[in-house]
Amino acid sequence: MSQTMELTQPDIFSAEFRDDPYPFYAALREARPVYREPRYGGYLLTRFDDVLEALVDPATFSSAHGPGPMPSGGMASAAALPATDPPHHDQLRALVSRGFTPRRVAESEGRIETLARELVAALPDGVDFDLVPALSIPLPVVVIAEMLGVESERLADFRRWSDAFVGLLESAPTPELMGSTHELLEYFRDLAERRRRDPRDDMVSALVAAEIDGRRLDQSELDGFFIVLLVAGNETTTNLISNQLNILAQRPELWRRLRADRSLVAGAIEETVRFDCPVQNLGRQTTRDVEIGGEKIPKDSRVIVSYGAANHDPRAFDAAHEYRVERDERRHLGFGQGVHFCLGAGLARLEGRVALNALLDRFETIEAGEQAPERLQSTVIRGFERLSLRGHSA
Repeated sequence: MSQTMELTQPDIFSAEFRDDPYPFYAALREARPVYREPRYGGYLLTRFDDVLEALVDPATFSSAHGPGPMPSGGMASAAALPATDPPHHDQLRALVSRGFTPRRVAESEGRIETLARELVAALPDGVDFDLVPALSIPLPVVVIAEMLGVESERLADFRRWSDAFVGLLESAPTPELMGSTHELLEYFRDLAERRRRDPRDDMVSALVAAEIDGRRLDQSELDGFFIVLLVAGNETTTNLISNQLNILAQRPELWRRLRADRSLVAGAIEETVRFDCPVQNLGRQTTRDVEIGGEKIPKDSRVIVSYGAANHDPRAFDAAHEYRVERDERRHLGFGQGVHFCLGAGLARLEGRVALNALLDRFETIEAGEQAPERLQSTVIRGFERLSLRGHSA
């Protein structure tokens, strides 16, 4: 840790904070648990109980101003589910949740396993490979693309569009970001029109036929669904897989344990979501003056709920700074909580488990490659641009 930034007065949008936020979270939890960051004036919550209180009270901590750390307009607030409050949120969620029921997720396991094993089989033995483009990105992108009913040859576009939308959550719109988001919407609007004429057994067909109180979804609602399903359908799992393998590449003894005892794999996935969760920070807006964590926050203030900080709170988790696959609990906030609990949590868990099992089958050992890992420079998402690994087959 350099001395360029005080732990208790960090710039949460800086590269240093994004590379390793956990020391800052720890200092803030103790000294300034409700931290008013200086650039935009948002209030960052870092204690588990405070974050949970905000997540389960949408009447006070509204999502209507967008899910990013700071209020955002235009395309960044168009995602219907993350940027709506009850009761409209509940109506919208009910429409799309049918595609993520435990039964539907379980039915997809065979296809996910086939894809994962094909991708893992293509990894080289004994030489470095970049896990991100080789497995972390293509597995969840193909899965959500097939669920939506979109062409697999557009996978590179889907990932570019998804990255652009995440960029809009925490930065000023640029021509490049806005251009990518417009491309995304043009593509899905064209696909929706084709599905109106020729319905199929996919989620886009279901959405264009769906009704709320006797009316069809309007264009903004459809746009919101297209964005959130594409982004949420791949960002969480992509970074879960990368974060998981980064952790295990540093723990060869744990890799051996997991190979020998696959009953620990589900616990490893859950602990990764807690320990280095893919979604770190999201935003809310207060609808009234409120006191939380002993601090008064005025009405119309931006509040940043930090899942990453809450999940490392020693008041909530024994030895919170340690990675323990034996933790027998799901009370972490890595998938959120309350009305905005991650719709695709079950799918992400399944994809993470299948991917890890495929890698454990393929490689007797795995270690960091020669190239240094490169973290995503995002305040919202925690993952990797590049993660060089080297595996050795059994």
